[in-house]
Amino acid sequence: MFGKLLSCLVPILILLLSVPSPAAEFQIIGFDSVSMGGAGTAVSRGSFATYYNPALLAEHKNGLEVSLSAGVGLREVNLAEPIDNLADLDIEETIDNIEEYLPTSLPLNGLPTDLRSDVIAIQDILSSIPDTNGLELMPSASLAIQVGNFGFGFYGVSEGTGYAVVDKDRLDIIVETSIPDYTYVKYDVATDEFVLSDLSEYEENSLLYALDEGKTYIQLTGLAYTSIPVAYAHQFNTRWGRLDLGGAFNVMPGYTFDKKISIDTESGAIKDELDDAEEYNTSFGVDVGLFYEPQNMQNLSFGLVAKNINTPKFDTCSGEELEVKPQVRGGVAYDLFGDKITLALDADLTKNETFIPDYYSQFVGGGIKYQPFGWLSLRGGAMQNIQESQVGTIFTTGFGFGFKQFQLDLAGQYSTKQGEYDGQSFPGYSRVEIAFVSKW
Repeated sequence: MFGKLLSCLVPILILLLSVPSPAAEFQIIGFDSVSMGGAGTAVSRGSFATYYNPALLAEHKNGLEVSLSAGVGLREVNLAEPIDNLADLDIEETIDNIEEYLPTSLPLNGLPTDLRSDVIAIQDILSSIPDTNGLELMPSASLAIQVGNFGFGFYGVSEGTGYAVVDKDRLDIIVETSIPDYTYVKYDVATDEFVLSDLSEYEENSLLYALDEGKTYIQLTGLAYTSIPVAYAHQFNTRWGRLDLGGAFNVMPGYTFDKKISIDTESGAIKDELDDAEEYNTSFGVDVGLFYEPQNMQNLSFGLVAKNINTPKFDTCSGEELEVKPQVRGGVAYDLFGDKITLALDADLTKNETFIPDYYSQFVGGGIKYQPFGWLSLRGGAMQNIQESQVGTIFTTGFGFGFKQFQLDLAGQYSTKQGEYDGQSFPGYSRVEIAFVSKW
């Protein structure tokens, strides 16, 4: 039996590790992992084993563990402040004001100072938005259950993203006129005057054309699904050490989001726009994992998991598909002083796509857990996205306290690099989570 299981599992893991195909981002959820730099593949031995590595179900410390948790993450990349500045200016209203100010005959005068300033600001903001930009909201909610070597639950994971697409070749203010024989005029910011234009220049250079034809816009996209797993793990004692193999079958009902909206929509209104862009459907996923503890080093352990090896697919309201491609993650853990201290490290072994174009996720991180008493747990750590540098190092922390049958746990993450919104600084990446845990 052992030989058959191993011969099936190992080729799958080797294949996934050898293919650098991108995948949807591995979401860091669960009170321990959130606060320990994302580490979980070799240490999540309770209710979150099903999510991080189903093989860890064979390493359970309690006959039953149930956790109820909720959290939210936020990532901002070069977008929040420019979009809200554009919302304050209101591009369409500015263009309407220009059209109302236009004379009905030659000569063509310039614009009032305040309106000219708005035009300059709009062009400067649009031209300064980098191609890689986005605002991503990542809420989660989970009911996780471990019963002996079995795992069940509801793992709700969401990624809702808005990013700007700007046609930087079309930023000129070119509008139609009512002047006889002259259909279009262009506003020259440098000289503060209108000059004659034509249809060809309007189509090639006009900001209004780019807005009307969907060449400059905010794209809303994302995926929110609930993974409903049935998982099991089996333990094998060999002369080389202890080996656990596990797997999970996940039913995945979910919503996809796909919509274009105006470039000057306020960032706070993006969620409302997402509510009108949903498509509901159901997919399924398959996870496999292994856990290994060497014979002569029983404090040392290794974990490896491959999630969504079948590439679950979700339809969108635009007729396209969103794929959750395979994710592979490995980890190592070491216990000290009778398991009072645990050191852990995890690493994404695949370069994972996010919903922000050309922005990739591949985290390496770890932390320490100190549990001096059964009713108290203190944790800390850090993690780093080795594919991108916009948010810097992400520090993590958390603690849990309470009786074995009822514990409260809080965990959080925050990045060293800051974003800007309304003149205030905030972490470019952050996450908080609260959980109630019961062990029996």
